[in-house]
Amino acid sequence: MVKIGISLEDQVGNTIKKLGYSFLELEGDVTEFKYDRNEPLVVICRHESSAGKPSLTVHYPGNPSEKTMGGEPETLGFSYPSLGSSIYREIIKIDYKIDKVFEATHHGPTTQTPIVFAEVGSSEEMWKNETLVKSLVEAVIRGIENVDACNEVAVGLGGPHYAYQFSSLAEKEICLGHIISKHYIKSAKDDVIRQSVIRSKDKTTKVIFNDLNQKLRSKIQESLSDLNLVFELI
Repeated sequence: MVKIGISLEDQVGNTIKKLGYSFLELEGDVTEFKYDRNEPLVVICRHESSAGKPSLTVHYPGNPSEKTMGGEPETLGFSYPSLGSSIYREIIKIDYKIDKVFEATHHGPTTQTPIVFAEVGSSEEMWKNETLVKSLVEAVIRGIENVDACNEVAVGLGGPHYAYQFSSLAEKEICLGHIISKHYIKSAKDDVIRQSVIRSKDKTTKVIFNDLNQKLRSKIQESLSDLNLVFELI
């Protein structure tokens, strides 16, 4: 059974509370909370960006480098590709002119339980927009209800933080797990890259590269050669 969580330290969480929903209330901010339950968790919260662009985003927790925003450095959380992709497929149905995209894996917390973040960005105006927030909540609920087994489960390596090309694959039969953007992949340790494949509730079957050179792709393929994966380039 999947839980939905909010934080009352988060403006979107407060909007959800105001709308009358009764979800698990997390202690602390959404990047650094304790969660010891066995049930997978979907956290509905704010998304922040310097551009302030309105958006609805989905991603999994983890810190691919030593730089952290909650959680442990160079440690990824557990992704839930079938759930995250099911939620994303419901989000793209929302009749609201706004960016809808998977983000690369980032920020905490670090837990042993699969977590999916579904976020509203990127300003207080959006976080308090009850119509938009309610649409996201209802999409999350439908995504949880409609989650199904995946034909393929893919990790995305490379590309920008806002992973539009990987997102387009998730609109259909592929389920997306962790995404490590090109900003981190060049310096990411082999262990972190392996975590992106292994730390997943659904068994990863494929690695998809985007905007990585041949030398780096070959190095990654060699480091993952024992995991029986298919490698593709988009």
